[in-house]
Amino acid sequence: GRIRNRRHTMRKGPLVIYKEDNGITKAFRNLPGVTLLNVSRMNLLHLAPGGHLGRFCIWTEPAFKALGEIYPSNILPRDMMKNADLTRIINSDEIQRVVRPTKDQRRPAIKKNPLKN
Repeated sequence: GRIRNRRHTMRKGPLVIYKEDNGITKAFRNLPGVTLLNVSRMNLLHLAPGGHLGRFCIWTEPAFKALGEIYPSNILPRDMMKNADLTRIINSDEIQRVVRPTKDQRRPAIKKNPLKN
């Protein structure tokens, strides 16, 4: 990354979630690491970048009230999996019977220097 001017990567900072932009983007755009997001464009990659949960989110009051319009109480997102223990599911006998056996990885032989004894 040094060659293409990406020597330093910026860490993710707090996420500010708003409903209406009343000058909030101009107020926060110069702060490094702060991300601004409209509540209607919210997705999991912004809330948990890189799959790491626990990003600090700052909600405006209209944005928090707009969640009720986006996700009504009877249509909340449901879990895709009933059992979240993925390693136990993968290592279970039912799955391992169907899965192909692992291939043996042959490492290439280390080339020896003929000039050294």
